[in-house]
Amino acid sequence: MTGGRSLILAWWRDRVDYRWLVEVLDYHGALGLVKFMLGAGGAVMCLVTALSVISNIGPRNAFFAIGCWLIVIMTALWALRWWLLPWPGRAESLLWCVGADIAITFGAIAAENRLYGALVATLLTVPGMYLGAFHGQRFLAAHVAWSLISVVTLVALLILDDPVHTGAAAGDLRLGLAITLISVSLNVVGLPTAQFCRWVWRLNAILDPLTMLLNRRGLDYHLWRYLGPRQRGTIYIASLDLDRFKLVNDTFGHPFGDQVLQQAADRLRTAVAPDALVARTGGEEFVVVGYLGDTEPLRIAEQLRRAIETIPDLPVPITASVGLATIRPSPTPDPSAGQYALRHSDSAMYRAKRMGGNSIAVAEPTDGDSSATRR
Repeated sequence: MTGGRSLILAWWRDRVDYRWLVEVLDYHGALGLVKFMLGAGGAVMCLVTALSVISNIGPRNAFFAIGCWLIVIMTALWALRWWLLPWPGRAESLLWCVGADIAITFGAIAAENRLYGALVATLLTVPGMYLGAFHGQRFLAAHVAWSLISVVTLVALLILDDPVHTGAAAGDLRLGLAITLISVSLNVVGLPTAQFCRWVWRLNAILDPLTMLLNRRGLDYHLWRYLGPRQRGTIYIASLDLDRFKLVNDTFGHPFGDQVLQQAADRLRTAVAPDALVARTGGEEFVVVGYLGDTEPLRIAEQLRRAIETIPDLPVPITASVGLATIRPSPTPDPSAGQYALRHSDSAMYRAKRMGGNSIAVAEPTDGDSSATRR
C-alpha cells in the first residue's frame, strides 16, 4: 500500500510537457488526425447546442437563449480554429478548455427541462479527457471540482423546480442523488483513473527496465524542466561510458554485465542531488543532468567517475569515461539547447576515452540560447 501511495504522489507531482506531447503526435503523423477530431468535437457541440435552442424544451428565457446562441458561435469558432490553424500554444489551449467548461455548464442550466440539463452536463467529461491528456492532473482536478459544483447546482435546481417544466422529476431527491452519483462515477472516478493509467503507461515507456533509470525518451521528456523560464542557474550535462564493457560481458557473461549496470545506476543515483536526472541512454552509456550550483564542473565529473570506479564487491575493476558540458542561464532559453549541450558532453566523453579511459573531460560552456551559441 505504501508503494501505491508513493506512486500516486509521484503522479500528482509530475508535470506534463505539453510541447513534448504535441511533438510526439507530430512525429508519428497523428497531429492532423487529432486536430480534425478535436475540431469535429466542437462541430458536434455546435450542432447539439443549436438543436437544443430550437427544440420544444429550449432555453428558459431570452437571456439563456442569447447565451446559448453565443455558445453556438464559440463552438463553431472552436471547430474552425482546430481545422484551419496550427496547434495552439499551452495558454490558448487552457483558455479553450475553460471556455468549454463554462459553456457546457451554462447550457445545462439554461435548459428548460432539468433532466435534459443533467444529460448536457455529462459532456463535461469531454474537456476533462483533453485536460488530463495534455495539461496534467492538477488542471484535471480543477475541472473535476468545477464539474461537481455544476452538477450539484443542477440537482438543487431540479429539486426546487416546478413540475410544469420537469414533470415528476421535480423535487425528487432520490433522482437528484442518482444524477450526482452518475457525475461522480464519470468525473471523480472515471477521468482521474484513466489519466492515472495513461501516466503509468507513459512512465513505463520512459524508463529503462533493467536499471529503472530514465531511458533516452525519458531524458528528452524531462530535460525541458531544466531549460524552462524557471532555470535556477548553470546546468551540467554529463555523459558516461563504461570502459571496455564488451570485454566484461564476454568474460563473465551478460547476467554479470546486467548486475554491473544495475550497480552503476545505483551509484550514480547516490552521487548526485535528488533533483538531478539520471538516464541510461544506451548499452553501457549514462547521462546525468543537474544544477551546477557553486561546484566546479571538474569536481562534478570527478565525482561521477569516482562513483563508478568504487563500485564494491566486483571481481574486476569497472571504470568510466566522463564528458561534461554546462549550459549558462539565458533570458530566452532555447529548448534545443539541451540537445546541443548533450552533443558537447558526448564529444567530451569520447575525448576522455581517447585518453585511455577512466578519465574526465569538460567541454566549453554553452548558453541557454543554442542558436546564439551556434552563431
